[in-house]
Amino acid sequence: MRIMVINPNSSQEMTQSIREVLEGVKRSDTELTVVRTMGAPPAIQSASDIAQAVPPMLELVGKANDEGYDAVILACFSDPGLEAAREQSDILVMGIEETTLHVAAMLGHKYTILTPLSKRIPSKEQDVRRFKAESAMASVRALDLTVTETEANPSRTKARILEVATRAVKEDGAEVIVLGCAGMTGYANGVEQQLGVVVLDPTTVTLKVCEGLIDIDLRHCKRALYAKVTHKDA
Repeated sequence: MRIMVINPNSSQEMTQSIREVLEGVKRSDTELTVVRTMGAPPAIQSASDIAQAVPPMLELVGKANDEGYDAVILACFSDPGLEAAREQSDILVMGIEETTLHVAAMLGHKYTILTPLSKRIPSKEQDVRRFKAESAMASVRALDLTVTETEANPSRTKARILEVATRAVKEDGAEVIVLGCAGMTGYANGVEQQLGVVVLDPTTVTLKVCEGLIDIDLRHCKRALYAKVTHKDA
């Protein structure tokens, strides 16, 4: 199977980190192409960043369709342009946020999302409602690090993840921790061992779910919500 993983920002360093982690967990028969979105911001930390990232990202989704890929994964924990990508795509399109929130709800009573910046907490709460995963959410907590900082300083990032996740477990009753940024890719296993709860790396979770859906030939219904709309339909 062939899967294109799109980093919706333009960071070469983050794209390489995603590539290295996914190469370590993919199936032997999975061919991965991991690409960044040229012309997008170097990090996605606001609605304005999302608006800038979506048009060039959708071009990559179109390329994946044209080149015979089986699926696309959007590797940003905002799922930018997810609905538009599914509208224009005939192949499976998976967002790491939507996928991981639903998996988190299956693996414990309550989950907590760790997001880089406090100002993004309201956005994550809106996303939880958008993806119909609100009843299982314990909290959203911030690391108070930028996306770039989470990628650039691994030791500091891991320390903050442990500190904030520990509070979520003790104070909010979280049984599952969701690492809510692609810049946290690769931290899940070490943190899980120290906390004693489930810790999810959304990029790896989504890859494994995606491989399974491809195996049984499932994709999005194109009848209404994700139907292609042409100017002739207007």
